[in-house]
Amino acid sequence: MFKLSIAASIALVSFVMIGCGSNDAASEVPQESIDQFKASVPVTDAEKASIRVADTLNGEPISYNTILRTGNVLNGETFGLLKDMNDSPLTMQDGSNYICNGQFGGSGPDHTEFIEKDGKIFMITQFECQVGAIYQAELEQDTATGKLSAKNLKYISQASHHGGYVHCAGSKTPWNSFLGSEEYEPNAADLNITSGSIDSYYDLIAPYFGGDLTQANPYYYGWITEVKILNAAGDNSYTKHYSLGRFSHELSFVMPDAKTVYSTDDGTNDAFYMYIADNANDLSAGTLYAAKWTQTDSNAAGKSDITWIKLGHSDDTTLKAIVDSKPLFGDIFESTAPNEDGTCATGFTSVNTAAGHECLKVKDATKAAFLETRRYAAILGATTEFRKMEGLTYNPNANVLYSAISEIAKGMEDNKKYGEPNTGYDIGGNNDITLEYNKCGAVYEHNLASNVEDKDGAVINSEYVITNMNSIIAGEMTTYDENSTYANNSCNINSIASPDNLTFVKGTNTLIIGEDTSYHQNDMVWAFDVESKKLTTRVATTPYGSETTSPMYQDPINGFTYINLVTQHPYGESDEDKVQSPDDVQSYVGYIQLGN
Repeated sequence: MFKLSIAASIALVSFVMIGCGSNDAASEVPQESIDQFKASVPVTDAEKASIRVADTLNGEPISYNTILRTGNVLNGETFGLLKDMNDSPLTMQDGSNYICNGQFGGSGPDHTEFIEKDGKIFMITQFECQVGAIYQAELEQDTATGKLSAKNLKYISQASHHGGYVHCAGSKTPWNSFLGSEEYEPNAADLNITSGSIDSYYDLIAPYFGGDLTQANPYYYGWITEVKILNAAGDNSYTKHYSLGRFSHELSFVMPDAKTVYSTDDGTNDAFYMYIADNANDLSAGTLYAAKWTQTDSNAAGKSDITWIKLGHSDDTTLKAIVDSKPLFGDIFESTAPNEDGTCATGFTSVNTAAGHECLKVKDATKAAFLETRRYAAILGATTEFRKMEGLTYNPNANVLYSAISEIAKGMEDNKKYGEPNTGYDIGGNNDITLEYNKCGAVYEHNLASNVEDKDGAVINSEYVITNMNSIIAGEMTTYDENSTYANNSCNINSIASPDNLTFVKGTNTLIIGEDTSYHQNDMVWAFDVESKKLTTRVATTPYGSETTSPMYQDPINGFTYINLVTQHPYGESDEDKVQSPDDVQSYVGYIQLGN
């Protein structure tokens, strides 16, 4: 049982939580314009410290309920307790449990899903700390009210795949399993082979290995994970899907054909990916592609055509063997420093990705495609300029996909950084995306088609191939007077800020948009009408310093309909001085119930 000091853990934390558009200055916003969205902007301390939801959504009554909070104990298991490679609990220096709640590294629970199996309801929740954790709970449903409560909490071991890492957003597959993610993949080029260290962020995985980083390897992390519930007893299976590629996975979303998968890459100078599985309902083998943005409109948050570049085909078994062998960056690429003019020596390709401007030569194409997916995508000409690419969801009514970009900045600008001249994010790269800075972010719509050819002219084996990326709503950068009620907000409080998680409410025209922002003092969840292209409802607001993660529509369960909602790391981004008790900082895992 490894003991980690609180002081040391605080010193090592470097977690990035950022958020939110057009440059519109604003004065005090009239109250009537706020009330039209049903759930008002929090104004009082009590409102700012609470989870609040609108009375109705699409004319139906809605309500919120909490199922679990981090630190809750059920049948001897503690929700959010981190464990080591032997599945033994980790503790702090003072002997207290090391719980992933946003206080001492990471952010707390990020995504949760309800999974039905053989007449039972299970909830799977993943935790966004460097030592990743996944918990499963059986749920009881009140037959009269639909209210859900938890029992039989279970820790899901990830020891067979070297543990988990920074689990972020997720989704439910068409075959009723939980698809998770590992974000902020470690930069293997920076590995100190002697110590096992990379940087202060990655090094927080040391407790998992008993403090010995040399037992780890950066290629252990940066993958899509899957948990399946096998029976009514709650037995489960866990795996990592290496053939979906390694990068900073926000989430992967499986299309209705149960073969086509889209994956977002969350960070700076990142890419956008498509995967076509060999067989339906099985992500163990397939072909991986990366997107090329060809800009068609620079207004607002922009529009583009999308073409796809094939990276390669492989399978989990082959790739797991490579990962288990503890490969090094030097096994995959030869690298050299760029010339002063930004060019590369003969034989090397110039790329600009999350790792910055590099000159690379491929040694092993398979390892490059799947273990260094973003770098290899850039070498082949894909766009690696996206900034904070987040949620994905599908609208079956119109057969379109939606994605969220929480901040249009850096590589998405034209040789700028936050509107000021800066070549660092475009030098040596394609400079495909040339948009105006918008810290408040945007949501995009993607049309889907069949018989689409990739960049090399081969037909892609899917009926759900994205062909474009068009913005449909962008947040509005705003300056409020210092004496305004809304002085602590720098994105318009009547529009989105840092859109993150997305879900579509079936049988309606409603897209749900969750925020992860520091540009609204209190993060919000919105309803957006995809036909009128207007916000209709402020569905929820969450406490100071928290993020709205995991809004995910669930198909009706025994006649009751839910949208999952996790309120992550209360007081973790701001207003720490307003904490009244230790319980205030514990994250909430709950749901919004639609209808009575």
